[in-house]
This record gives sequence, structure tokens and C-alpha cells, in this order.
Amino acid sequence: MEHNSQMTPEQSLRIINETLNTNRNAIIRNSGNSFILWGCVLSVVAVAVFTLWSQTGSPVWNLLWFLIPVIGYPLSFLLSRKSEAVPSSFVGNLLGWSWSVFGAFSIILSICAILWAPMNLTLVIIILFGSAEAMSGAVLKNWPIIIAGMLTGISGAIAAVRLANDSHQAIVFIAAGVILALTGVLLKLTKR
Repeated sequence: MEHNSQMTPEQSLRIINETLNTNRNAIIRNSGNSFILWGCVLSVVAVAVFTLWSQTGSPVWNLLWFLIPVIGYPLSFLLSRKSEAVPSSFVGNLLGWSWSVFGAFSIILSICAILWAPMNLTLVIIILFGSAEAMSGAVLKNWPIIIAGMLTGISGAIAAVRLANDSHQAIVFIAAGVILALTGVLLKLTKR
């Protein structure tokens, strides 16, 4: 008697969906600390830029923004060593790629603004940042992350346009960092 080991398309889809949901939930469980870390790093650097620029009147302090990846990536690496291992998956890779694209856009636009095309970087980067966060929430099917990203991008863009003093533009990123960190706290509270 021959045993049929072929799965039906419905069974295959069910297994794929279960795997995606398991990976998505593992990422959400572990992402709270990352949101808190990056939110704090962003806020600390933003406070430094705002304070130093306001006190000296020199926009050269904007170069401190480049400290975010210098500080954040090593801390993120250390943090990830202490967290639950999340298997590599399409969802995790998609999130990593999305944030890498955001980082690359931000760095390249910053260099372009410094060297060739002055622009309101706060406006551009806060929209990119809010979009990256909201897209992460959409990929994870997590409404708090989607809402936080949209809140950051939309309110940040309005604030970037309305704030008259250039040094006050850093306040937008202080708020964005706080929202990001609070999103992480919310994720940690809801995972219990």
C-alpha cells in the first residue's frame, strides 16, 4: 500500500502562515529592547545637538548625528547577545533591510546636504524615520508600532516646517526618540 506524503496546498499555506506568525511574534517579543535602545540613543544625541547648537550658534554640531550608528550598533550587538535567539527569517530580514535602507538614505542625504544641496534635513529624515517605523509595524502586523511611526512622521514633519530656529529642529528628534523608546516600553509591557 502506497502512502501519500504530499501535502495539500491548504496544508502548505497553513504551515507557512504558522511559521511566519511564530517568527513575527518572536521578533515583536524581542524588539522592545531595541526600540528602547535606539530611542534613547536618538534622544541623547538630539539633546546634545540641540544644546550645543543653541549655546554656540554653530550648525557644525549636526555632525554629532553621525554618532547614532557609532553608539547604537555596538550597544545593539551587546543587547542582542543577551536576548532570546530569533531564527533568521524573511520577516526579520525584511525589517533589517528596511532599517538599513532608512540608514543609508539618511547618511547619503546628510552628506549631500552638507556638500551640495542644502535642505531641511529634519523634515526629510523624520518622514523617512516615521515611514520606516510604520512599515516595520505593518510587516509585524503590530498597531502600536504603526501608530507610533505615523505619529512620528506626521507630527515631526509638521514641527520641522513650523519651528523657526534651526537649532530647534533637534527637538523633533528628541520627541521621535521618546516615542520610539515608549513604543519599546509598550511592547515589553504587552508581551507579558
